[in-house]
Amino acid sequence: MLGYIFESEGKSVAEAEAAVLQLLRLKEDDLRFDVLESGKGGFLGITQKKPALVRAYVASKDIPAEKIIHGVAITLLKKMGIAAEVVGMGDVDGKIYIELASQESGIIIGRRGNTLDALQFLLNLMIDSKIRHGRKIVLDIESYRDKREMSLVRLAKSMASSVAKAGKPRLLEPMNPYERRIIHMALQKDGRVFTLSDGNGTYKRVRIIPMKDKHKYKDADKIKDMGSEEEDNESFE
Repeated sequence: MLGYIFESEGKSVAEAEAAVLQLLRLKEDDLRFDVLESGKGGFLGITQKKPALVRAYVASKDIPAEKIIHGVAITLLKKMGIAAEVVGMGDVDGKIYIELASQESGIIIGRRGNTLDALQFLLNLMIDSKIRHGRKIVLDIESYRDKREMSLVRLAKSMASSVAKAGKPRLLEPMNPYERRIIHMALQKDGRVFTLSDGNGTYKRVRIIPMKDKHKYKDADKIKDMGSEEEDNESFE
């Protein structure tokens, strides 16, 4: 049994349940609801009214994975105190891409995308692989990932020119597997330099090295090829 996929409030239980069905565009038979709070009126008009609170669980095997992901993503953000909405979702190259919109996009992205990556990681953990048919969930907001990719490509080319000119290696900042692969691929055909991943764990650093020093690195071609494949396959879900 899945955990709940959405948590909703309303003036009444019926209103809270209707809000879930409307947002996810599902039918009543698709979900079952647990009532956490039935909603209470304020005492003699003095105390504040308490809203009804419900949790929605999957009741049908026919619900598309995208609906489940939509609900979990928004509920996760709501638990963080962030209001957001899903403005786009689709299957691209065998991955489920989700585009968010929020007035607090900066908080969702975090420093160099760290918060966005962490949210993406949580979503992939929370949504069973069987439900998403083995596809990885990619979370984005304000096309941050495309902008970040262009920024990394510019960085890679700039650093490559610097390394080729100075004749000395340069070590870049720690990056996740996705970002390291962008660097490797951007410089793959640059005859002036070659790249290797340096370090352990998820966040490694890319070292850009002058091609004239290639003889100092045993099996450099093999290491580079393995490194590039690793960046593609290493999981940062």
